[in-house]
Formats: sequence, C-alpha cells, structure tokens
Amino acid sequence: MRIKGWLVVLCIIFLILTACSARKEGDAALLVAVIAPTEGDFAVLGNATRDGAVLAVEEWNQRGGVLGKTVQAVVLNDGCDYVTARKAAETAITTQQIHFIVGAVCSDAAEGVAQVATKLGALQISPTAVDPELTLDADGKVRPLVFRVPFIDPLQGTVAAKFALETLHVKSAAILYAENSAYGLALADAFEKTFKDGDGEVVIRATYDQDADSFYDVLEDVRDAAPELLYLPGYYNVMNRLVTQARAFGLLQPLIGSDGWDSPDLNLAIMDGGYFTTHYFAGEPRPEVVTWIRRYTARYSVPPDTVATLSYDAMNLLLTAIQQTGNADPYQVAATLQTLTFDAISGQMHFDDLHNPVKGVVLVRVQGGRVGYVDRLTP
Repeated sequence: MRIKGWLVVLCIIFLILTACSARKEGDAALLVAVIAPTEGDFAVLGNATRDGAVLAVEEWNQRGGVLGKTVQAVVLNDGCDYVTARKAAETAITTQQIHFIVGAVCSDAAEGVAQVATKLGALQISPTAVDPELTLDADGKVRPLVFRVPFIDPLQGTVAAKFALETLHVKSAAILYAENSAYGLALADAFEKTFKDGDGEVVIRATYDQDADSFYDVLEDVRDAAPELLYLPGYYNVMNRLVTQARAFGLLQPLIGSDGWDSPDLNLAIMDGGYFTTHYFAGEPRPEVVTWIRRYTARYSVPPDTVATLSYDAMNLLLTAIQQTGNADPYQVAATLQTLTFDAISGQMHFDDLHNPVKGVVLVRVQGGRVGYVDRLTP
C-alpha cells in the first residue's frame, strides 16, 4: 500500500510537471527580428527603425500580445551592409529560431536578408527598402515571403507627372537626375512615360555629376529648352546646390522633387514654391497621424520621422497578419498579407502581385520657409 501510494504521488507530480512544461511552451514569446543599422554611420536610421518597431510591440503586448503570446523584438545590427545583413538573418533564423523579420533598412542589406529569408523560410517585411528588385528573385519570380511597406520609386514619378499635368496644367517639362543613379533613373523613366502618355512634352532629359561643384553646363541646356516645369528627383544635399545655381541662372519654373528632398537640411529658402513627393508627412491632417505623433513623442521625447513611422507600420502589419492567420506559420501569414487591407500610419495599403504596397503618395510644398501638406496622390 505504501508503494502504491508513492506511485500515485509520483504520477501526480509527473502530470503537474508535464502540464507546467506544456503551459510554459505555449506561453513562449513570439520572436520578431528587427534587422537595422544600430551601429556605425547609419545608426540614426537603425535607431529610428528599432524605436518604431519596439513601440508597436509594446502596444500589442499591452493589449494581450499576439495569439496569446508576448511579442519580443530581437534587434540585430546590419550596418547597412549586405554581408553583415545576411549574417544577421542567418543568426536570427538558424540560431535563435526566429521566423519573422522586420528589416532591413538599406536596399543592399535588405537584399541580403531577402536571400537568406527565402532560403530558410522566414517572412521578411522591409520598412524602407525601395529597390523594385527586392521582392523578386534572380529569375524575376516573386519571393513568396518578402514584402515591403514603402512604395517603390517609380510610383513617385508617376504621380508627380499626373500632378504636373492635371493640377499645375503644364505641357512641357525638363528632367534632371544624377548620372549612374538607379534611383534617379527609375523616377525619371516613370515621370517621362506618364507625362508623355498625358500629351506632355519632355523638352530635355539630362544627367549631372552629383559630386560636381558647378551645374551650369547642363542648366544652360535646360534654359535653352525653356520648359514650363523642372522635375528633379534627387537628394537634398545635391538639390541645395543645383537649385541655387538654377535660380541664379534664371530658371524660375515650378519644381517637383522626390523623397530624397525630405530632410531637415533641405534649403527651404531656395526651394520656395517647390513640391516634392514622400512617404509620410507629420502635417498630414489625418487623426491617425496626430495620435501617432503624440504616442511616439510621449514614449521617446522626440517626434517620429519617416523611418520610425514606416517601421512601426511594418511591425504592426506583420503582427496583424499573424493574429488574423491564427498561427505563426510564415507561409500562411504571407498568404494573409496578400489579402489584407491595412490602415497604416503612412496610409491605407494593400499588396499587389509583386508584394509591393498599393498606397497613396504624399505631396508637400515648400512655402514661406516651411513645408506644408498638399495632398495624398493615388496611382
């Protein structure tokens, strides 16, 4: 009887331990890797990525987590480097058993992550990489587990051309972009095609050396062509110099730029009257934007920039898709993403067949020393 009693006790202990183990396994955190350049020259981008993604995780956990699990963001540095990003993705997936990734930020690093994620079966959502090839493999086929939150570069050129034709009512334009720039080329091609399809005339299309001190040779050709509008997709530091010289040269036409202008270091005085397209603008009069800025500022004591906002959107989108799927299988979550319409801070979006978001493009204008909201342009 004494032996039987001990057997009963041992069985009870075994059942309790088994139940506790099962409960512990069921309560294990849902891990999401955040791969970004948190060290080095691009740390400002990585820190914004981390902060936006982590805030989304904190808010989900306050609501009870995802699938009844606490969400944990595991931050890995990639230095905006292809090789380092590959290693970070391999570490996350093979060593830490993480099957969901938000990142990377820079296009080369994002490509490195995409290759590893595709090979090892992890789902990736990039918050900022805009290279059109990211969601495609070497054969041009869609990578089933790779998505992005930002619109790709050509969309900016398309909506800028439509705005020039339909709102500014111009009939001729000049296009200037940096030589050997895939970014400038993609925007220039999209603008030119849409502008010509709308019966506009591109009277000159030219490139420039973005490292040059003087742009007067190409500006003289633009002045001779006498366009009604200048389309200048490029980066703010080059634009500050180029537009200063253009204005001094007598080129006073309206300007339209791209998201590369979106910087606190843009020369607002020289850009006065100019427009540019971008992904997010804090002055957009939507309640979601107002409350988002309030929440982020309360958490970090600084307002969110575009990178932080898109990273918050990426993490929120991922966790929403996992919750709606009902399980954490990457392929099933990817299938949910392809059918999901998501109200992001950066605008309502859904995915096309290439896993690129279909969403509006924000248009802003520089006027009186400030940047102001104009409209949200749809493709």
